[in-house]
Amino acid sequence: MKTKQKIAIISIIISIIVISSITILNPQLVDRAFYRMGLQEQICFPVINEEFQSDNVTNIVAASDFGINENSIKTLKNIQSSNPEVILMLGDLGQSTSKDWIELSELLDRNKMYIALGDGDLLERNEYLRYSAITDDYYSFDYQNIHFLAISTNEEKNNELGILSDVIQIDFIKDDLSNAADDPKTDWIVVFLHHPMYSSIPNLYSMDLRSLLQPTFDLYGVDLVINGHKHVYERTNPVTFNNTITDNENCSYDDPNGQIYLTVGTGGHSHHQFKQKQSWSVVQNHNDFGFLNLKILEDRTIVGEFIANSGKIVDTFEIKKNV
Repeated sequence: MKTKQKIAIISIIISIIVISSITILNPQLVDRAFYRMGLQEQICFPVINEEFQSDNVTNIVAASDFGINENSIKTLKNIQSSNPEVILMLGDLGQSTSKDWIELSELLDRNKMYIALGDGDLLERNEYLRYSAITDDYYSFDYQNIHFLAISTNEEKNNELGILSDVIQIDFIKDDLSNAADDPKTDWIVVFLHHPMYSSIPNLYSMDLRSLLQPTFDLYGVDLVINGHKHVYERTNPVTFNNTITDNENCSYDDPNGQIYLTVGTGGHSHHQFKQKQSWSVVQNHNDFGFLNLKILEDRTIVGEFIANSGKIVDTFEIKKNV
């Protein structure tokens, strides 16, 4: 009996040592194990509403940082299944050759696809622009009552963001947003770019981008800013320059002041890991690949959903605008 007790005690001690070692050496693995068991909190849950499935709903999807692998294929197939009217690609597409990315993404309708090039796309910049039928890294377009602005944030020489020295692009951004704000047909302004302006994962250029762009976003009423680069999903509260939270609600916003910032670097390449959470951060997810789906309703409402490749909606939020 004593021998069996000793063996049991030794086994327990060894198990504790092994589990402790795994936790210390690979905390992300443990985090994902808890997440898969449903032991992590989900802050906002989807609402079942027949209105969301009607023919009057416009679907806008967004994702980035795909890579060439099975995760990426799954994300692209799920995007296709959502039957979107507009597909926003936020950069670092295949992170391989443009030929590989074009072959991988051919299941999508490229006439619906709009790209913001990432730093991983620059070696074949012209091929990506040609395939996407756009002539420059920054541009804008309208779809129904939504104005979209693509901004180029890619690095140039001296390790600086290209946008910091691109006076022509800055002037274009200001003129474009001013015109959109004055257009009575425009209800929503959505900006998409590659590098994040708000991320709980430290990012070299976030403060520069905020100083350069956010006062203009505040002035002209930008609603959403969507980016990639960090291989995670994160959503902020509505904020104005700089770090000023204008609405502390987590899931539903009534005509908020400022912008909601969304990082959707979850196309399938890999995952980064959150080690902190900033005060303006509502939701963080470094466990799932997937895409952002924005449902634009006729009553000036946006319902946003982050849909994991499992099919589960792991985050949702709603924005209503006053008439």
